Amino acid sequence: MAGLPPQWVEQLQELSPEEQERFLNNNQRFRSLPLQRQAQIRRRLRAWNNLPLVQREALLERQQIWQQLAPDQRRQVRETLLPRWQSLPARRRQVILSKLRELRALDSSRREATLNNESFFQDLNLDERQMLRDLSSLGVVDGVG
Repeated sequence: MAGLPPQWVEQLQELSPEEQERFLNNNQRFRSLPLQRQAQIRRRLRAWNNLPLVQREALLERQQIWQQLAPDQRRQVRETLLPRWQSLPARRRQVILSKLRELRALDSSRREATLNNESFFQDLNLDERQMLRDLSSLGVVDGVG
């Protein structure tokens, strides 16, 4: 729901579908949006409401990580990491996600030691290794979009 005020997104995600609709119907700012944009927001809310709880929780965690990033880190993610990530074949993304999950299970000192252990990277090429390090340095240790 990019483009919406962050407080709207957080509030809407916590409401039931009926409460979401009531909020939208009573919000002058929302009603002043073009009808196409209103429909898009409603579609995204329906998609959100239909996600399994596990997926919603993972997305909320990613949102929290994103909000904690400094503006220059967000720019790095948007301009560098995300395009590189999207260009990877799905099977390579899965390998990196697996490594990120391994890192997530570790405390910070063990995570740092693991990132300095070359055997941890044996099944990754140089670009994938750098991506894993970049994601880890940003605190992204449980997946990306």
